[in-house]
Amino acid sequence: MLSSRWFRLFCWAAVVAWAGAIFFLSSLSGSEVEKLNALHWWDKALHFLAFAAGGVVVAFTLRRTRDWGWKKVVLITTIVVSAYGWSDEWHQQWTPNRSAKDVGDWTADTLGGAAGALLLVSIYAKRSNPHRTTPPAARGA
Repeated sequence: MLSSRWFRLFCWAAVVAWAGAIFFLSSLSGSEVEKLNALHWWDKALHFLAFAAGGVVVAFTLRRTRDWGWKKVVLITTIVVSAYGWSDEWHQQWTPNRSAKDVGDWTADTLGGAAGALLLVSIYAKRSNPHRTTPPAARGA
């Protein structure tokens, strides 16, 4: 079993790996991205999914490495992922044939990050009380 120190390092390495993957994809030209998008998905959906994955990874890491409650984890995750989404858009201005500073992409990034964090919260809530039928927010918790 991994020690707590190694597990924390592993968690943060996963965050760095996710950020590195986003940076790599942002470095590809528009035509290279089109080749990767074989299913011709809407680019906002791709942004949402990629940053939802980041939201899960960042939220999991913050929850396991900080003594924070879920509300703070979701808030900080959303801010961090949104800021990284903005930096992704800024980075793309130097990438050939890419739309840079796209507010729609940044919005999809931010919403994806929040959704990923909330997905993780819902998984943890379900695991901690598998017989619960209503989410905590609906009960006023």
